Amino acid sequence: MAAASVGGAFLRTSLRAQAAGISVTPLRDKLHLLAGAGGNIIVQEGPDGLLLIDSGLSDSTAGILAETAKIGNGRVTLLFNTHWHTDHTGSNVALGKQGVKIMAQENVRTRLAKGQYMEFFKRQVDPMPPEGLPTQTFRDKGKIKFGGETAQYEYLPPAHTDGDSVLHFHNANVFHGGDLLFNGLYPFIDYGSAGSLAGMAANAERILKMVDDDTIIVPGHGPIAKKSDVKEFADMLSGSLDIFTTQIKAGKTLAQLQADKPFKAYDEKWGKMFLKPDQWIALNYAGMTKQS
Repeated sequence: MAAASVGGAFLRTSLRAQAAGISVTPLRDKLHLLAGAGGNIIVQEGPDGLLLIDSGLSDSTAGILAETAKIGNGRVTLLFNTHWHTDHTGSNVALGKQGVKIMAQENVRTRLAKGQYMEFFKRQVDPMPPEGLPTQTFRDKGKIKFGGETAQYEYLPPAHTDGDSVLHFHNANVFHGGDLLFNGLYPFIDYGSAGSLAGMAANAERILKMVDDDTIIVPGHGPIAKKSDVKEFADMLSGSLDIFTTQIKAGKTLAQLQADKPFKAYDEKWGKMFLKPDQWIALNYAGMTKQS
């Protein structure tokens, strides 16, 4: 399937499916997972309010606010965006209008403020209204002390986008990987935002060194993971990178790659949800041939 055929309708259908229903799962030490609102959201209770890691889709704002109202004192005071994509920043404006402080890596604010065109989805994303833009940005890393917990955040090199950050709640040993981690599905890689398959593979290896066997790992999409799941994801990415690199150097066309099905060993586990096998090939073939 050519990239042009994976258009806005596919994206809208996929995002609606993600927002079909919000579930809340307790993690550890007053940390909760909100799933089904777009990207996975972590909520941390504090004595004076709530910390949110990502804000889901705009279509899910009402549901997100309804669920957070049941946690702690129900008032969100701080929001951290792991990257700029709308399934992770969709409730920024609503929360910003309520006076919520928004944090993100500096490239996230830049892309949100300018708006973006997503070539693979043929979708124009308009600039975000000022109320939803991060009011505090950072370049590399730092710490959030909130409700007796210390969350270490760190910007990793361009991979999914050029603004991806991860957070580790050290006392609870809970880790949010943003969209640098997908559990059980091929990841979308935003080549138009300086992403790359090579960057994804390298960052998956970096994340493996940040977690241990007891860490609760929250991916950007998919179910809660453990370290062995991240290892399997990293192996799939590095294996895919080797296949793409070899086949592109050999002069294979997109149609030939899709017909040859060189990723069939991975497709059963990774190719049944957001990106199907032909879409995984189309995404990376287009991105890697433009980068070469």
